[in-house]
Amino acid sequence: MKRILSALLALCLMVTLAFGTSAVAVTQTGAPAASCNCITLPFSGGTGTAEDPYQITTADQMVELGKLVGSGKVNGFAGKTIRLMNNIDLAGKPWEPIGSMADMEKKSTLFQGTFDGGNHTIYHLDYETDNMFCGGGLFGVSCGNLKNLTLSDSTVKVTDKNGMANGGIVGYNMFGSVDNCHAKNVSVTGNNCTGCIAGGSGGPITNCTVKNGRVTVINDNDFSSGKLVQIDVAECGGLIVGGAFGCNVENCSAQGVITATGKEPVGLGGIGGCLEMADRVSNCKVDVIINAPNGGHAIGGLCGYAGTHSNPNVAAAEGVVTHSYPSEFSNIDVKVVINAKDATHVGGLIGTGLYYYGEETCFHVKVAKVVGAINGAVTPGTIFGRATGSSYDNVDAHVLINGLPGKDAIGTTSVLYESADQ
Repeated sequence: MKRILSALLALCLMVTLAFGTSAVAVTQTGAPAASCNCITLPFSGGTGTAEDPYQITTADQMVELGKLVGSGKVNGFAGKTIRLMNNIDLAGKPWEPIGSMADMEKKSTLFQGTFDGGNHTIYHLDYETDNMFCGGGLFGVSCGNLKNLTLSDSTVKVTDKNGMANGGIVGYNMFGSVDNCHAKNVSVTGNNCTGCIAGGSGGPITNCTVKNGRVTVINDNDFSSGKLVQIDVAECGGLIVGGAFGCNVENCSAQGVITATGKEPVGLGGIGGCLEMADRVSNCKVDVIINAPNGGHAIGGLCGYAGTHSNPNVAAAEGVVTHSYPSEFSNIDVKVVINAKDATHVGGLIGTGLYYYGEETCFHVKVAKVVGAINGAVTPGTIFGRATGSSYDNVDAHVLINGLPGKDAIGTTSVLYESADQ
């Protein structure tokens, strides 16, 4: 997950924040074009301000929005607000995710504005490709603000073995925000960082829900050398967010199924596969089934791996400075069934920390409840799979291990789960 952030940090920081720096003029749909290099905006009205946002009322306008942002001609609508005025049905519509990494030189193809869904629903998004590097979903790559939106009865499927960051609402929430966004009956398939709300995230996710979510993590890992090291394959699947680095998650709930189809997947969890370098994760509720029939590592009902480093500046080069050590998890309610034959680093709440620049990242859980079952795992814990330096208090755990009441709150996994970035 961190390697996505590293590759895109410079891109984000250099993005022009002022919309309209080019000399291109714009007109609303249907307006007469003057004799100039004009762009026709696909909106029903509005001027793009917060008080008078651009208005979207049709599926065709949503399609054109994706094409226009992808063209790089409008600087991702930086500083502009777009509002959905009614429900939209995308059935049968070819889809281009809104925002991409296509323009790495001018940084013009990221979505940088505010999209306000107006508490409306977008139905029947169907996006499938076998050729995508980063950012599949309704939105692809965003540094903007996404809010008040529901995605329903939709599918995002990216089968490229090198693909990263695929989500329902947004593939990669780079350093933007996602608030009050919801996924209902949404299925997302990907290789690395796969989630129903966000695939990958470096910005906050708040007040979001998933109902009947389906996350599928594909491809295989090979740890035959004996070391467990992130290699950006078969990694990070979660119902809210697949892989998050420096992303706080608050007031979110999720219900659904996570399935890893390949060998030895890493980082699977009900809220997030990875919640690394998050200061806090709070007020979250999960009801999840996690299936990893071919082994695996770092699997938990809440998240697969998590924690912060004792040096708050250890990830500063990637734009993340932490303020809490250990990472704080509070007011957590998890119902989970984990079926993971021969998997390690498996816990009812959290799988493990991550060995990162000389130490394992740490977390502290307080005021939490977990009920459920773990089947087939190697030395799992009812609360944590591995927790070197981590702690908990006021945690009520009732987890069956292979059909019997679990006795160990913390598993006895001896092998480090390591980052490849150090």
